Amino acid sequence: MKSLLKLTAYLLLLASMACASTQNKATPEQISALEKMVANKHFEIKAQWAQPLVTQSLNSIANSGLLPPGSTASRIEINGAANYLRMVGDSVMADLPFFGERRMGGGYNQSGGGIVFEGVPRDFTITPNKKDDGRTVRFSISGDSEDYQVIAQLYPNGLARLNISSTHRTNMWYQGDVFPYKEE
Repeated sequence: MKSLLKLTAYLLLLASMACASTQNKATPEQISALEKMVANKHFEIKAQWAQPLVTQSLNSIANSGLLPPGSTASRIEINGAANYLRMVGDSVMADLPFFGERRMGGGYNQSGGGIVFEGVPRDFTITPNKKDDGRTVRFSISGDSEDYQVIAQLYPNGLARLNISSTHRTNMWYQGDVFPYKEE
């Protein structure tokens, strides 16, 4: 009986150690590369996933099978589409697909229907992330007929998250990769 109790305790200890989460700390090289990119204001975020605000109409589109394979109403694969945000010096440009609802003003397909802007941002700030070694870039910018609030969270491992709020549309989130921008 004692050996069964010891075996059970040993297995529980082993299982708890196997399930324990590990923290992947960024290497000093990764942190330095991210800091250099952000300080030089010379980077590109290539989005791979769009995460729209899920509404009844978006659920209807997903249920009808109109989304790309492997996508859901809350997470849409966008590889192969125009899907970037670039910072080059003091200028920012973006061409991101939009999945959601237009809330006011303007017509559809004025400029392809996506989130498109280019120019010098207002209220530009770069702050360190509180929980990791990443950076948060925030700014406001105007498109053709609407204004955007952009929050980009950049991580040393090369991952990025974008949150774009519009004056005319539902919010959009994007996930992708950040890397130094190489002019073509």
